[in-house]
Amino acid sequence: RFWAGTMSLVGTAGAGSLYCLDTNLQVQRRLPNVTISNGLAWSRDQTTLYYIDTPTAAVVAFDYDRASGMIANPHTVIHIPPGSGWPDGMTIDAEGMLWVAHWGAGCVTRWDPARGIPLQTIAVPAAHVSSCCFGGPNLDQLYITTARFGLSQQELAAQPAAGSIFRVQPGVYGLPADVFAG
Repeated sequence: RFWAGTMSLVGTAGAGSLYCLDTNLQVQRRLPNVTISNGLAWSRDQTTLYYIDTPTAAVVAFDYDRASGMIANPHTVIHIPPGSGWPDGMTIDAEGMLWVAHWGAGCVTRWDPARGIPLQTIAVPAAHVSSCCFGGPNLDQLYITTARFGLSQQELAAQPAAGSIFRVQPGVYGLPADVFAG
């Protein structure tokens, strides 16, 4: 399946949704009333879908039925503390830990979703961290994307690397990406 979220281009709260394109090429809305649809990640056994709606400052876990593509039983597994930026893109590593990009805080954090606690922080010299993913031949490199959007000229002067992609070796491995089967 191919999953994609929408959002209002003018910031209207609850105007977006999370959609699923099934292998039969039928699109179904799986989650309405989303404001800024962002990070998606599945547990290694593909029984849990993790999801971020940025203004909630949280990561929500859903039970995921791989056979039907249905999600159910949402519950918050991570709360991003106030003053720590806003959760944006996300990935998962081979140990089942989530990596969350922090828009406005210049970092990516690694979290244990079972306990809801942060385990590691990787800072980058750009405030607007938008996403992250594992890559490289051994999936041992974390690629971190950043943005220049919304930064003033003064902020851009102080953050010349804003908009860059950074690569770090965090000491853990990622998982191979799933391929759309439709």
